[in-house]
Amino acid sequence: MTEQPYQKFSRIRREKLEAALALPLPASVDDIGVEGFFDPWRHVINGIDGSYSSESDDLMIEVLEAVRDGTTFELIKSRGFIVEFMLYVLSGHDLTECGTSPRGSWPDQLDLWQPLIDKWKAYREVAWS
Repeated sequence: MTEQPYQKFSRIRREKLEAALALPLPASVDDIGVEGFFDPWRHVINGIDGSYSSESDDLMIEVLEAVRDGTTFELIKSRGFIVEFMLYVLSGHDLTECGTSPRGSWPDQLDLWQPLIDKWKAYREVAWS
C-alpha cells in the first residue's frame, strides 16, 4: 500500500520533531546556538529569532501547554493577541492542526507534545538561569 500525501507529510513532520528532540541539551549558556545542541528556535521553530529574550521562551512554553491542555481560548482571553500569534507560528511550522482556526489548534504529534514541552523548559533553564 502506498503512502498517501497527508501520511507522508505527517511522517516528515514527525521525523523532524523526533530529530530535534534527540539532540542533546546545551550544557551551559555558552552552548546556546552551537551546532549539534538542541535549540527550539532553530530546530523546532525555524526563521524566528526567539532566543534573544527569555519572554519568548516563557510565552511559547505557556502556549505549548495551552495547546496540550485545550485551553488556547482561555489563554488568548487572558494574555491577548500575542498568544494567538504564537498559535499562528505553531501552525505555520506544521506543529499543530487547526481546521479552520489556529486559535483552537491541537498537536499534530500528540505523543511528542509533552516531550517537546519538557525539552523546551530544560533549554529555557540553561539559557536563562
